[in-house]
Amino acid sequence: MTIRDLQEMPWIGEDPVLDLANTVVVGAGPARGDVDFFTDRELTRRWRARTDPGLAALPMEELRRLRGLVRDALDAVARRHPLNDGLRAGLNELASSAPVIFQVTDDGLLEQREQNAGAGARIARDTLILAAGPDRQRIRRCPAPSCGMFFLARRRDQAWCSLGCGNRARSTRRQSREADETNTPAVRS
Repeated sequence: MTIRDLQEMPWIGEDPVLDLANTVVVGAGPARGDVDFFTDRELTRRWRARTDPGLAALPMEELRRLRGLVRDALDAVARRHPLNDGLRAGLNELASSAPVIFQVTDDGLLEQREQNAGAGARIARDTLILAAGPDRQRIRRCPAPSCGMFFLARRRDQAWCSLGCGNRARSTRRQSREADETNTPAVRS
């Protein structure tokens, strides 16, 4: 992940659940530490400008709490583990205040509408849908160096969140192999 990518946040704006989860970039900071958008004023400001307006308006304390639940849920699903009882209860409780009502429109079509749901409740509900719904098999965590982003795989064999991450992972693997080859003493027969 380059500094430019961090500043531009090209991954933000596709899905509010992933937008919130991906406010931590693993191994991209100084000395390969994590970069947490919520500890940097400028990154927080840029993220708030790009994500769902309701989500962006939440107070920082609520964002951090919600992000913890979302990241834990996506991490469990990406590792193909069930959600633990506490995590499930926390998300269920938040999501319960995001009711969805169904109505039949004047033209006879079924319409789904939200009933006064806050952003936190919507994100919790959407996290449950993502973690337990039909797309749960598509949730992945990018293993590329300095990434760790959650993403929805478009193909069954998709390993990285982007082409850049795939290139960086292959390059790192190649450099590691070349280093191993130069450090391995020659065997004489």
